[in-house]
Amino acid sequence: MDSVEPKVFELDRVHMQVDHGIFELFRRNRIIGSYRTPLRWLKVRAEARRGGVTRLHFGNVEQLDEPIYASTTSSKRLLVTVEIATADEPFYRAYFTELAHLSDRPIAS
Repeated sequence: MDSVEPKVFELDRVHMQVDHGIFELFRRNRIIGSYRTPLRWLKVRAEARRGGVTRLHFGNVEQLDEPIYASTTSSKRLLVTVEIATADEPFYRAYFTELAHLSDRPIAS
């Protein structure tokens, strides 16, 4: 799971990275906020919204074999939400697929 170089993803106002098995999310907005968790615990759920917006909800898995990334209709028990352009969602999904491989976890279809 640990890699020599951090796995970094940055797009618009969102910066994510995994370094030494720890996932970190930073958002550039009026409210400074971040989210940090072991990569093995990371759960991301995508919620399609109207107007070309997708919400990414970040939280911790209940079972370690849960998919790292999947779609959802509920954001219950998720800790941080980031709104992105729906057109950018494939870039995020590709990053989470890479993280799923790093952590030996599935990614939902």
